[in-house]
Amino acid sequence: MRRRNQVPGCIFINHGRYWWRVTLPGEKKLKARPLIPDGGAFATDDPGVAEQVARDMYARAVFAAGATEASRRPRREKRPAVLTMAALVREYLGYARTYYVNQDGESTGEAGRIEIALRPLIQHCPSLLAEHFGPLALKEYRQRIIEADLCRSYVNKRVNMVRRMFRWAVEEQLVPPSVFHGLQAVMGLRRGRSGAREGEPVRSIAEGWVRRTMQFLPPTVAAMVELQMLTGMRPGELCIIRPMDVDRRGRVWLYTPANHKTAHHGHKRVVPIGPRGQEVLRPFLARPPEDYCFAPDEAEAQRHAVMRANRQTPVQPSQQNRRKPDPEKFPGDRYDTDSYRRAIEYATAAANRAAAKAAKAEGCEVSENDLIPHWHPHQLRHTAATIIRREMGLDAARALLGHRSLGITDTYAELDQALAVEAARKLG
Repeated sequence: MRRRNQVPGCIFINHGRYWWRVTLPGEKKLKARPLIPDGGAFATDDPGVAEQVARDMYARAVFAAGATEASRRPRREKRPAVLTMAALVREYLGYARTYYVNQDGESTGEAGRIEIALRPLIQHCPSLLAEHFGPLALKEYRQRIIEADLCRSYVNKRVNMVRRMFRWAVEEQLVPPSVFHGLQAVMGLRRGRSGAREGEPVRSIAEGWVRRTMQFLPPTVAAMVELQMLTGMRPGELCIIRPMDVDRRGRVWLYTPANHKTAHHGHKRVVPIGPRGQEVLRPFLARPPEDYCFAPDEAEAQRHAVMRANRQTPVQPSQQNRRKPDPEKFPGDRYDTDSYRRAIEYATAAANRAAAKAAKAEGCEVSENDLIPHWHPHQLRHTAATIIRREMGLDAARALLGHRSLGITDTYAELDQALAVEAARKLG
């Protein structure tokens, strides 16, 4: 059943179902295991499904071996005798998990994105020798992720991640330099000249939609939205505010994030907070200096209080406390960008349900124009940049966002259409 560039080992039939005999990365002995699809109870009897399950199992083993590699101190020096693509990915992930960290040792998330980008290599050519991976193989990889309906810019980013792995491999003398030079010949996809779809640019979100969403947010998250819209800071910078990071000695407070996007370039980031932003932030500063201002457990308590206040029926004795005695998950000590985004998504959905319910009570259907469009926290940064550009110009928007060049700011701060209309009116 095995074909060229498929998973190693041998897939065989055992009592009418498919099994796999292989030594997975991180193991020392040959082992036979059933090929059970996710959610299934028995090994599959479909050869195509069996092959896909084997690919997924091999990919998980490679990534798990890479995590084990990263946890070892010091890093092992022994290299595999034959460097296949699976072995190269495992080595590189071990390096990435220790390299892409911020100043306090937490992962920046880049290693996780690299793992996702490299997964197709493990699924489709794990046994291919790394030194045989050339431009045509890279273009085949690119075509596979194009067929996964990824946008053109994201396809280019993933291809660059593969090239970055081979650049590291050349630096570590794992592959000949000619391999990386050959991959550099593969040009990035151009707009309108590829089979990949074009992604939608991030746009600012109208303040009216934001205000309607805030009505369904816990007060803590609503304050986060308000503060981000007033300051234009990144979601990641907003989530890690601590009292000790805010200089309150002047009329305008200065917030210096402990970590930020361009810290590894040696750039310093200072966010000015004006009077309106100070009023929003002040209630959250009455805590120990090293604690985070915006805590999920406080927001959860606020949400439960609102639910109790809106309850229509009396609380039964058995429902006084329905919390699990030993829950698997607890609210973290701070919001992260994902939990912050999800809170906004939940509130947007709740606002749209309320609008639909009100329309139904009036005997009509809700209009699409009355529904809040999907939006995410990063759009608030664009909204703040657009407002500042309209009021004070592009250079002021650049300073607010902390950009090094006006070109980057120009993609954030959209031109005000009202100014264009006014100019056209005056020019005739």
